[in-house]
Amino acid sequence: MRRYALIALAIGGGAVLVASLLDFAGAFNPLSTWLREWYGEKGLFPVSKPFSAMWLDLFFLAAITFGVTWCIVDVSRVSLKILVLLCSVVLVHGLSITGALHGWFFEPFSTLTSLVLAAAAGFVFAGTEKGMRKRVLEDVVGNRVSRSTFDELLDAPDPPDFSGAVSDVTVLTCRLFDHRELREKLEPSELIQMSNLFLRSVSTFLASRGAYLDESGPELVRGYFGLLRPDENHAIEACRAALELRARLRNLRQECETRWFQAPKYGMGISTGPMTVGVYGTREHRFFSGIGAETDYSRRLAHANYRYGSDILVGPLTYTRIGRELEVRPLEMFYDPEADVMTEIYQLLSTPDAFSEEERTRRDLFWEGVIRFREKEYEKALDILSHARRPGEDDGPLEFFLEKCQAGLAGENVQPDDGKPNSEDGHARLLNLM
Repeated sequence: MRRYALIALAIGGGAVLVASLLDFAGAFNPLSTWLREWYGEKGLFPVSKPFSAMWLDLFFLAAITFGVTWCIVDVSRVSLKILVLLCSVVLVHGLSITGALHGWFFEPFSTLTSLVLAAAAGFVFAGTEKGMRKRVLEDVVGNRVSRSTFDELLDAPDPPDFSGAVSDVTVLTCRLFDHRELREKLEPSELIQMSNLFLRSVSTFLASRGAYLDESGPELVRGYFGLLRPDENHAIEACRAALELRARLRNLRQECETRWFQAPKYGMGISTGPMTVGVYGTREHRFFSGIGAETDYSRRLAHANYRYGSDILVGPLTYTRIGRELEVRPLEMFYDPEADVMTEIYQLLSTPDAFSEEERTRRDLFWEGVIRFREKEYEKALDILSHARRPGEDDGPLEFFLEKCQAGLAGENVQPDDGKPNSEDGHARLLNLM
């Protein structure tokens, strides 16, 4: 946007300067004399000696030239550019006639010359890559990003690569779990209002944090970090955005409970990996997006929160990318039979500066208790996890493993089969069961 404004000022200023120099050199004197005489013959002047105001003519010349130049440079549709130019020409002629009726002779030729020069230069710029960039961005990106992100892409030295590439992307999916329950308890209009409130709150916030909104629906919002431009810290940015969004969604739950006496349940999943990025769709309806396994994995992670009672889960590659920048704790092992690999998912807890020593101690106890549980030492795991409790605080994942340990002590089979023929661990769940 800043680049377009500067270019419009440069083009408009050049056109005004050229037209003003021609006017001072007397290039428009013959036409002005003829028009003054024609107005007099037609009886348009109410006085015998109409007045002229050069400063007023120059002010109007500069104002309308800069306005038209800005529209031609900034407006994407060619038809609207032409319409603005034609309306400006009509306005100049109308002002000249109106001024004559009030005893003011406004010479329109210098203004028309300035408009033509500015329009020609504006159309030439609009045909360049930088001039067409806004139209291309509006076509393939549209309102899927915030205004500030859109302006950054517009002013960037190099245009976004829409031709197709494999990029490292972090996917953040936020979804509601209890639409079926809410549908039974709320009126249709109330459910729509609640869903729109969720959609607006999540999508607006993610876009403000630089995410590209790939999908927005009544029960799911998905944003990509690192999709539009390379960013080594996209996994960290996505996780930090999720932590801030968690606080906003807690306020949203309170608002919904106050208005409709129902508190929606939600969860977020964050996954990082390679995706094939490019423009998809038809000529009439195309959009920028990415294809990869991380989209489905992020959706599964978001839904897995319902099982564990957590709110934010991250995948294994995201965990390796965030390093010590954020605090996490492990939950369960998963086996992917297609890739023949064991992976672990983690719960995102907090930033290090907001994580107290007490919370760190409880997190370490939780971690040790989960390891004991996987080793089928249920009694030790139950004792360690019990010490990780904080009185009066709800901790869904902790309660989940406490129940599992109690069921294991009762002789129930609580270790899921990982589906791996030669595995002896027995503590990994099939990935498609997430």
